[in-house]
Amino acid sequence: MKRSSLENQCRELDLPLEEIQLDYEGRPEPALLNHYESLGYVGSFIEGYTFFTVLKALMLDKLAALNTFNDRNDACTRYLEAQLTIHKDKVDVIIDSIENTSKKKYISNLKEIFSQPFIQSEHPNLSFECCVALFDAIDTQLFVDVAKKFSEDPYTYRSGWPDLIIVKGKEIKFIEVKTTDKLHKSQLVTIPTFRKVIPYEFSVCRVFR
Repeated sequence: MKRSSLENQCRELDLPLEEIQLDYEGRPEPALLNHYESLGYVGSFIEGYTFFTVLKALMLDKLAALNTFNDRNDACTRYLEAQLTIHKDKVDVIIDSIENTSKKKYISNLKEIFSQPFIQSEHPNLSFECCVALFDAIDTQLFVDVAKKFSEDPYTYRSGWPDLIIVKGKEIKFIEVKTTDKLHKSQLVTIPTFRKVIPYEFSVCRVFR
């Protein structure tokens, strides 16, 4: 399927393919995000990292308690796929902790993650507002289900997520942004896998000037 045209790929995966003309310079992802923000959405354009940050904040206390270096800052900054691999024998316990994380605790953990210099430096486009909106929009059980699926193969599923995740109230969209290229191998694996778990819209948007 990776040799097929984008149209055929989307047809095979039953992914809606939209086209939109935007007046922009630079990368198309922030341009499309700006377009949706003008329509009242909040979002980010750093693929799956936004969702991984939400999961990390939900599980942070347990990740910190299990941290190999007894270092909460390390639990804040270390990539989630690495932590779930290191603690693969404790994955069920880590994921179960999601159900005990209140919104107040989640926001506190999220602020702690965002305050880390590494996060600020390496992921400046990570949106606090989007992370909060995702928590408000999604039921706890869905976070548990996504974390369980992600933990099955973290280093495979860390790649291939759609570029944009946008939220407005209870509405969530995952949008892969294309100009002239096609879906990559990792996207052909990750998008169909998580569409089965996440009951929100996944689509592809081809942007042209």
